[in-house]
Amino acid sequence: MLRAKMPAWLNDLLPIVILLVVVALVVARLPKVDLGHSPAYLRRRVRNWITVGLTYAFLYMGRYNLTVCATALGSRMTNREFGTILAWGSVTYGLSFLINGPLTDRFGGRKTIILSAAGSSIMNVAMGVMLATTDKAVNLVVPFSILYSLNMYF
Repeated sequence: MLRAKMPAWLNDLLPIVILLVVVALVVARLPKVDLGHSPAYLRRRVRNWITVGLTYAFLYMGRYNLTVCATALGSRMTNREFGTILAWGSVTYGLSFLINGPLTDRFGGRKTIILSAAGSSIMNVAMGVMLATTDKAVNLVVPFSILYSLNMYF
């Protein structure tokens, strides 16, 4: 009954808020283990993990942005063309571990995630610029297949 009186945007956010409250309660109830680390170390550790966690989350948001844009691109490409772009990206994503695993082992996680974030950002900006600046008559399948594949690689 209460949900019916709420604005639509708040109604959409309610499940997320409930989930966040439940997670906060569970984390608050976890046992506290003191390992003897200094407060400066703990602050640095939290700052690092929040940064890495948010970067990773944004990478995934950027990775799947084309799927979200399907309705916006509906007038510019068919479902078959959209499927071709997604197929090339999926193949690239599926094979990228063959290169990314050894690269991460060689250069370390910090450098690899920075490179991934930068590469994904560049590919997403490039897709947005291409979409905004090309004529509606231009076929976007090949350039978007390349850019989306590179985005999925990163």
